[in-house]
Amino acid sequence: MTSLTRDQLIELYSKAQFSDNFTKGQITVDSPRLVQSLTLAFENKEISGFTKLTGSAIQLNQSYDFYYDLHRRAEFGHIFKTFDELIQNKKFRADNTSKHYVLAFKYDYKDTNKPETIQKYEKLLSFIHIMKEAAAFVDSSNSKMLFLNDNKQLEVEPIYKKSDLDQLQQDQIDQIVRFINEDTHKKQKLAILSKAIITESSNESFDKIFSVLLSKLGEIYKTLDHDYTVFASSFSYEKLRNEIENAKLEEQVKIHKVITDIQNQILGIPVATVIVATQFKTQKLAGNDLVYQFWVNTGIFVGVMIFSVFLWYLIKNQKDSLVGIETEIDRKDRVLQKTSDVYEKIKAENGNKAPFSELMVRIKTQKTIFTVVQWVTVIATIVTYVIYLFITVFPY
Repeated sequence: MTSLTRDQLIELYSKAQFSDNFTKGQITVDSPRLVQSLTLAFENKEISGFTKLTGSAIQLNQSYDFYYDLHRRAEFGHIFKTFDELIQNKKFRADNTSKHYVLAFKYDYKDTNKPETIQKYEKLLSFIHIMKEAAAFVDSSNSKMLFLNDNKQLEVEPIYKKSDLDQLQQDQIDQIVRFINEDTHKKQKLAILSKAIITESSNESFDKIFSVLLSKLGEIYKTLDHDYTVFASSFSYEKLRNEIENAKLEEQVKIHKVITDIQNQILGIPVATVIVATQFKTQKLAGNDLVYQFWVNTGIFVGVMIFSVFLWYLIKNQKDSLVGIETEIDRKDRVLQKTSDVYEKIKAENGNKAPFSELMVRIKTQKTIFTVVQWVTVIATIVTYVIYLFITVFPY
């Protein structure tokens, strides 16, 4: 014997007109396919729930009265007489993924054309899903959720009525769901949602908590928006401070390297001046050999000149490096100033000074030192030249 399928049963539901709280009904057979389906339903009343009142065979274009009792086959899924029955079921309060059919709406879970109440129901489920994510613990048997915040805790079970759905503001749920899922910091947003849920309903009785939450979706969203703005501001502040500190450290290393690269040459200037001065040959030390004295002293002086010229340009190159670092610091400062809302706050905490002001002062000091060293080099070269002229006799 052919077995009754779920699709055949659903077609019978859609064609039948129920009465007496869905215990009786009438159906008009308008197609050969329906003849077969209704025949199978009556022959398998223990699984279909359809009991024929008359003993006549099913014929096309005839109407038949029947008694109805809910089916007893698991693969047909859940059949609910009314929507209230559906949301009284602990599973379907928070989840609609299992097979189900609502007789009052003639609605099957696979239908794309959904009644308004079903649309609101599915919208509510999206909010419950977000609540589950925010909860510290969820009991899968009844979707009871435990929310924790500081020393407070709250148990919430999604207990609601059709009247709650009738008053549901779907746009407010859309706001909350979109706010939680968009961009970043979802973990922090869920923590804020948990706090808001506790705040808005902690004084309500257990069976009314969820209904009260649905009536306060607007307040919950405002709390979410406000507290997240505070968090984001704090997060941006810490992030910017870290960026500034990292940038300052990076630029400090560069500035330090500019000085260390030539510190040996700089420290060698006074020593070299003394050594050179003592290496010049007087007439007596040269054994009165004027030609020998002239060329030795001239060679020493030419070496001093070459060293001085190279040192001058080496220092100039380091000063140019400092200018480049200064330009980069200024660029970073302007970028941070344009892209961060908390720049002025950090500036105020720094005595109304720019975050990189200390580096700018250090660069200015370094440039001054380099300039002084350049002129010391010039003076040392001039002194060397004076000594050269004073003790060297031109032999020709």
